Amino acid sequence: MSYIVYQVGSTAKIKEFNTAAGARRSATVMNRKAGAVKYAVAHFTYYDTFVVTKKTVRNLMTGQAVEIDSNTPWCCNPASETYWSM
Repeated sequence: MSYIVYQVGSTAKIKEFNTAAGARRSATVMNRKAGAVKYAVAHFTYYDTFVVTKKTVRNLMTGQAVEIDSNTPWCCNPASETYWSM
């Protein structure tokens, strides 16, 4: 069993824990220090099924629509100039 601590807005995975108590503790500490950014805890199956969604972006070079995960980093997003210049 593993539990994921993730950013609520971007759905980016921050840390992974074996116990729910460890994950909740880490999220609590990060929320106290974060300010505007919020962190949450989810079981890995819930995270993969309900938290991470698909979003449609336009490929910068071809203009075609491409589906990517919502937690894809900007450098791996085909709609970014960074992706094409690497």
